[in-house]
Amino acid sequence: MKRLLLLLAAIILLLLPLLFIKLTVLTVSVNNDLERALFIQKKKSFSIRWIHSVEKEEWEEMFVVEDGQIVLDSTRFKTFGAGVPNDAGEDTFIKDGWVYMTEIYQPIGSQLVTRTGKTTEHRFITGDEVFKLEPAKSYRVTVEKINLLHAIGYFIATRMR
Repeated sequence: MKRLLLLLAAIILLLLPLLFIKLTVLTVSVNNDLERALFIQKKKSFSIRWIHSVEKEEWEEMFVVEDGQIVLDSTRFKTFGAGVPNDAGEDTFIKDGWVYMTEIYQPIGSQLVTRTGKTTEHRFITGDEVFKLEPAKSYRVTVEKINLLHAIGYFIATRMR
């Protein structure tokens, strides 16, 4: 019995720091259900890419996370269309068939909500990871500061789907 109590105390002492180690994670939810959780300690950027519903060309917006906030950093697209400014940010240029608008620096907040179209083929990209977003759904991307134990639970829940 004494050994069991010592073992239990040792396990608690080992797990206790997991409650105090904080991580910044990016969560992606659809209809308030957690779809994906991503570490953003080193990869402080992500993008959302889709096919424009009218132009039928690729469009991508790149975001960074700074101080717990999502910031629109840059965008790129294939063709100009209605409502597209002729320049935004610090620099606009064409490279490899894409029009780039960089250093936009437009703060969004701690969450970003986006809605996918029926035929827009939205993808969420961070680092080497790309995952498709389902058509005709509303997604919420949120920056959260959580403890390591909570983060482990997020990652297990989202990877077992």
